[in-house]
Order: sequence, then C-alpha cells, then structure tokens
Amino acid sequence: MMEKRGKGYTKPMSQKMIRALVAAVLALAAGGVGYAAGDSEAAGTSIDIPAQTVSAPPTDSIRVVYSLDQKQTDKEVIALIEAARSHIYFAMYTFTIHSIADALVAAKKRGVDVRGIVDSGQAAGSYSAPIIAKLIGAGIPMVTEKHASGNGIMHIKAIVTDSAYAHGSYNWTNSATTINDEILEIGTDETLRRTYEDILKKLFDAYRGNSAAAGAAAPVSVGTIDYTEAPRHIGQVASVRGMLIDAYTSKSGTVFLDFCKDYKTCPFAGVIFADDVKRFGDPSHYEGTVITLSGEISLYKNKAEIILSTPSQISK
Repeated sequence: MMEKRGKGYTKPMSQKMIRALVAAVLALAAGGVGYAAGDSEAAGTSIDIPAQTVSAPPTDSIRVVYSLDQKQTDKEVIALIEAARSHIYFAMYTFTIHSIADALVAAKKRGVDVRGIVDSGQAAGSYSAPIIAKLIGAGIPMVTEKHASGNGIMHIKAIVTDSAYAHGSYNWTNSATTINDEILEIGTDETLRRTYEDILKKLFDAYRGNSAAAGAAAPVSVGTIDYTEAPRHIGQVASVRGMLIDAYTSKSGTVFLDFCKDYKTCPFAGVIFADDVKRFGDPSHYEGTVITLSGEISLYKNKAEIILSTPSQISK
C-alpha cells in the first residue's frame, strides 16, 4: 500500500535544540544501553551515555531508547503515562500490551484527559480489539482514520502528555518490546512536544465521529488449541500451538510456517504474505521451538491456516 505524503509540520528550532538533536544522533551511533542527548557547548566534549532507566525524562532533555538493550520499552511508555497530570494523547498503529492499556485507564480514573487514535484495520484484529474495548469501556475516546481517498493507514506511533512526548518505530506490542529492533525517542523539549501535540489534535478533529468501537467488537477467541485441532475451528478465532518444523519461503516471497515434516498432509499452517514478511524479520529462528499463532482460522485447499499480518500474532 502506497503511503501518502501529508503536509509537513515544522517550527523554527533554536540553536540549543539543533545541538541536542545532533548529540542524539551521535549518542545513538556510539552504542550503549541508554542514549542521552545534552547541550554541549565545548566542541569535542564527550557525550554522556548513562545506564538506561525507566522514568519520566527530566526537563529539556531527549533520550533515545533501543528496544533490545533492556527489553523494557513498554515500561518507558508507562512511566510517561504515570507522570502525566492533565492530558495524554496517543496514536498507535498496533496496540496489544495490556499493561499500557491499564496505565491509560488508571490515568483516566485519576482525572487525566486521555484520548487515542488507532488504525481501523489493526483495531479490528483479534488481538488489538480487546485493548480498544477496554479503553472505550473506561470512557477513553478512541477514533480511527478515514482518509478521503479511501486508502491509507494510520501508521503513527506516538504519545504526547502535558510534559513529554515519545515517538519512533515502536508499536505497543510484546514482539516490538522483546524481539524486534525498535527505537523510541523520549523528550521534553517544549517546541517538539507542542508540535507532536498539534498533529494529534489535528487528527482528532479530522477523524471526529469515526469511533473505534465497531472494530473493538471482534469475535471472541476459542482459546489455545493444538495445531491438529485447527480444522475443527474454521471461521473461528483461536491460538494454535505446535512445534514449528520449517519456515519455507516460496518463489513469490510468501512464507509458510509448517508444523509437519510433510506439509502436504499437515492439517494446519501459518501464512505470511510477501508484502508483510519484512515486519517479521527472519521467521526461521522459530524453527525447532513450540510457538503459538493467533488469529482467525480459514480454509484453503482443504487445509486450515492462519494468515499472519503482524508479529504480535506469533508468540512462544
């Protein structure tokens, strides 16, 4: 799907901010377990790279978090939520982590204005839908995109509070937290915070009335079943478990996750279409391990299968 370029959102940047952003890039290149950008006046001054901590960022700071350093990027997001005092606005493409949802609900209960934007396709998925339903049930307004062209997805991954912002490649999923290479920039610069907030407010206004409630009414899962039982649950949502024997890539680029030595007689398989493979990395690293594939079970050429579009559908 071709992503459309929208209007740019730019504001004049101070020299201090420019130096901070340059320092952020240098800090990221330097490696380490936590990446902090500061305002270094002297040329050649070394960049401080402290240990990564889970806390709301200090005033006028930028921190870049790499997901696999500590595998706790979800806790970084929760720290921002817990530090919010007046409002929390977020836009998230894929949202499946219940602890983040619980933190948002707790913020709502203590009087914080919490509002969210989600992708319509992702919100209707079997794993995101319960999260969306939980937020709506707590009184948190949730809207989805509706582009004039009828095409396009809501691909932003950002959160803005009254004192901080965070954005990057990080979806709010377990795989993004513990498996994928992801980056999350966390900052308190007021110019950038207001810029991100203005963008989210613009989307709230543009998509007003497009409630995410319909997508949240997803089918209830039948639970976890063995892969040999999958043919008895065609058309139902389930978590199918078994040892992965082979992750086979066809000439067209589609990946088939096979649970039997002879795929032709196997009752079940997972399917990742070529357009989605890049989201999963190398599925072959699951070979020889017991995994669970979650989603709606469909029938293709007399074989049960689950089509996987997001990494959150695979778990160990």
